[in-house]
Amino acid sequence: MFILLPLSLIGAGFLVYAVFAGATLALPIGAGLSAGFCASALGVSPLASVAIGVVTFMGAIALGRFAALTLPGRSSRALLIVSFAIPAAIAGFSTANALGTLFGLASVATCALVAILTAAVAAHRLGRPIS
Repeated sequence: MFILLPLSLIGAGFLVYAVFAGATLALPIGAGLSAGFCASALGVSPLASVAIGVVTFMGAIALGRFAALTLPGRSSRALLIVSFAIPAAIAGFSTANALGTLFGLASVATCALVAILTAAVAAHRLGRPIS
């Protein structure tokens, strides 16, 4: 009985971490979901649709990291980072709003702070793609 509370808190904490880690990858996840659902709508089998979605997700990540390493100018790298950070900020805001509403702590300031932090993590991932 005494072990259940710490284990459930660890599990809930890991779930929140996983949700926000997914929010930082909003653009590749959105591309993968779109490709998978589009393939399914075109009549492709479910297993192949999942494979198409996963390949698109991994391709978007790989293309973003490759572009971050090879783009010559600062402005083009900044545009790439912004294109990944804006969807991450929107996903972080939505996730914080949903969790805040669930726990009764929803406020625009908290959601905006979480959105900024989520966008900063997404930008950091592309700013230093090797680490």
